[in-house]
Amino acid sequence: MRNLGTMVYMAVTLMLASLATGASGDALAQQYPSKPIHIVVPYAAASTTDILGRMIAEHLTEALHQPVVVENRPGASGVIGSGVVARAAPDGYTLVLGSAASHLVSVILLSPPPYDPLKDFAPISLVTKYPNAVVAHPSLGLQSAQQLLDYLKANPGTPYGTAGPTTAGRFTAELMQSQLGLKMTMVPYNGAAPAINDLLGGHLKLAIVDITPVAPHIAGGKLKLLAVTSRTRSPIAPDVPTLEEAGINNFESVAWCSLFAPAGTPAAILQLLSSEIRRGLNRPEAKAKIERTGGILITSTPEELTQYLAGELRTLGRVAKENNVKPE
Repeated sequence: MRNLGTMVYMAVTLMLASLATGASGDALAQQYPSKPIHIVVPYAAASTTDILGRMIAEHLTEALHQPVVVENRPGASGVIGSGVVARAAPDGYTLVLGSAASHLVSVILLSPPPYDPLKDFAPISLVTKYPNAVVAHPSLGLQSAQQLLDYLKANPGTPYGTAGPTTAGRFTAELMQSQLGLKMTMVPYNGAAPAINDLLGGHLKLAIVDITPVAPHIAGGKLKLLAVTSRTRSPIAPDVPTLEEAGINNFESVAWCSLFAPAGTPAAILQLLSSEIRRGLNRPEAKAKIERTGGILITSTPEELTQYLAGELRTLGRVAKENNVKPE
């Protein structure tokens, strides 16, 4: 049986949000959630996004007293699973844990775009930002972010590996080139693992990838972490500077995860889910678990997520157009 206090909280939250939009708060409060909720993770099981999705599902199951089930639908940098949710019924029972790759980079680079992230999805909450790691093989001899920038300026066309042409790491390099007038050569891989393997073997000297999968190799001294790409230092590498600290003004280029519903989902449901995610993930134990994966917790309201995504689309869209960036 549902806890009475939880039921009252949910009913009041739904009623207030519904009244603001002219919907029937009483009807929504009685109906949602009345059956299992599905969160589509558009990446493979055991990926960083999958771990995060299961954390969210566990909390929402407890808070909403309905099963919340994670479904892995990987493929095309998150586009396949996200496309399924874009076409789902807008009733709050099918959600997607989207990313910078699925809801930003792929949309900018693919023609035609697979969907419109602002029109085909309803925002719920930002969840995390994951710094990209600028990491080198020790044989390159670089010891700092400043040495990295000096090396790139002196060696135009330096190859760098990415987890794929439509990943956040690729756009980190594009932003670096745009702001510093550099020229680098992308070596795209089909995922982070093969890029890291080539880096470990010395076949590749430099890569820009999510910090999480390279963290063990950095800790073991097999790879050198030169910089992170977030505005703040990574919780798992607090001694490593950001690129902004190294001299690239106003620089941030990160992978991120956010929860979305299909467009048209009632605002009351979005507000309820957003409130619960903020409440659950901001608990000390949840925050600590996210930081152990290399993530930076950054929850939001639906409105704040809309503003953030719109700003990212403008900035990266401009960079892609000015530099003729192609999905290659």
